[in-house]
Amino acid sequence: MDEERMEARADAVREWVVPHGGFFLKPATSLAPALLGCLLLMDDPDPAAVTSGIIVETEAYTQEDPASHSRSGRTARNASMFLEGGRAYVYFIYGMHCCFNVSAGPAGIGEAVLVRALEPVGGIPLMESRRGLRGSARGLTDGPAKLCQALGITRGHDGADLVGTVGGGCGPRILLPGDAAPVECGKSARIGVSRAAERPWRFYVPGSPFLSRRPR
Repeated sequence: MDEERMEARADAVREWVVPHGGFFLKPATSLAPALLGCLLLMDDPDPAAVTSGIIVETEAYTQEDPASHSRSGRTARNASMFLEGGRAYVYFIYGMHCCFNVSAGPAGIGEAVLVRALEPVGGIPLMESRRGLRGSARGLTDGPAKLCQALGITRGHDGADLVGTVGGGCGPRILLPGDAAPVECGKSARIGVSRAAERPWRFYVPGSPFLSRRPR
């Protein structure tokens, strides 16, 4: 992607809109494809520290799902999965990386959508610095842990409200495209899942060069 296109996408942030709360009350299997094309933005009082990317890959996890953290009920670790849809569920993997999820459905039901990959849009120099990369947008946010590192998402953001106005705040936000144009959606089995591996609950934007893994 050339610099002019990147700048155009960054300018387009002003055209994104705040979703109504009901947007997140869908089941995870419906919210996961609906999040494709939405913007994940890390707000900050310092405009130079704002980073963002367009969601291009997600995975759904439900409470009855053998691969889900919520399969055995609510715990201190997965409590944010049981919050009303539209909250951040951030957890550690391997004791060193964070993964960012969006809670789905009404409160009390342990469902969430894992955001697997983004197309970088805003604050790219800062994301490059955090990731230790330079000049390659493709490698910045093409994986759950990578995008958290690039955007500065930490366990401290677990439970954060993802619905809110942008500007002067601090924390993650989800924004919808103002034109509400439909986004093409592909689906496949989830990645790195051994239980219920046959379920086609991974959703992605076909042809995106920013996916964590190419569809088979």
